[in-house]
Amino acid sequence: MKRLTLVTAALLAGCAGATAARAETSIAFIPGVGGDAYYGSVQCGIEAAARKRGAKVTTQAPKSFDPAAQIPILEAMIAKKPDAIVIAPTDGKALFGPLKKAADQGIKVVLVDTTLEDPSIAVSEVSSDNVEAGRVAGRELLKLLSGRKGSVITVNLSPGVSTTDDREKGFAEAVKAEGIKYLGQQFSNNSVQKADQIVSATLLSSPDLEGIFSTAAFNTEGAVAALRAAGRTKDVVIVGFNANPPGIEELKKGQVAAQVVLKPYDEGRMAGEQALNALEGKPVEKKLLTGSTVATKDNLKDPDVAKYVYSFTCPAD
Repeated sequence: MKRLTLVTAALLAGCAGATAARAETSIAFIPGVGGDAYYGSVQCGIEAAARKRGAKVTTQAPKSFDPAAQIPILEAMIAKKPDAIVIAPTDGKALFGPLKKAADQGIKVVLVDTTLEDPSIAVSEVSSDNVEAGRVAGRELLKLLSGRKGSVITVNLSPGVSTTDDREKGFAEAVKAEGIKYLGQQFSNNSVQKADQIVSATLLSSPDLEGIFSTAAFNTEGAVAALRAAGRTKDVVIVGFNANPPGIEELKKGQVAAQVVLKPYDEGRMAGEQALNALEGKPVEKKLLTGSTVATKDNLKDPDVAKYVYSFTCPAD
């Protein structure tokens, strides 16, 4: 009888363990693109929030920043029925339908970094204040130009990407307020080669070009290549948005004058917290914004800058 009791107790303990395992809260994270240390830092933040509250994070990233690449991953994640999805939508319209499907099934949706034109299906949005970050970029470029009055251009990604659209908006406000000749924005569609072509053509059509604002890493790489080919690296200033390792190297080599640095780890941590709050019936902040700073060759070792450099290596909790 005693042996039977022990066996029964063991079985009950096993069942309890299995129930606990099944009850573990699951968060699916779908970044905008794989291989980008920015989203590596976002993932680190989400995982830190999850660890503190006993949740599990599963991450799957598209190979390109493209809704056609992201939507199949999202649909596959929905089929696995996670408790929450944290996602950086690659298009403000195209991702709405699939995410509404998730929300209609009771999955809590949190938007991180980028957003939707209609974010009502999300319990929370967490992003950088990209309009203000664009203003920061504009003010930094004006400072670097030191009163020069040549023209400036923005090389942007694709229309409809909320983060980069907002960056251009803030930048345009800052430079137009100072009477700078602003040539507007052109779109690279996330192509280094297209960004190179845009800058090369602008150097020919506007020989007075003195400043380039790049809203994302690939654009900056293309702009650097175009200036090098034209022999204009010393007289045209680039301000970019890239604290990934290649972007930091561009600063160290003097190819880029400044990089606006966002705070993706903070974004991820806050997004994870809001997802878990929603699942646990705790108060949820509908919209949260994080700030930005500026990295230059001279301040890279400053702790307040260095801690925000993007990385796949997660800081200790």
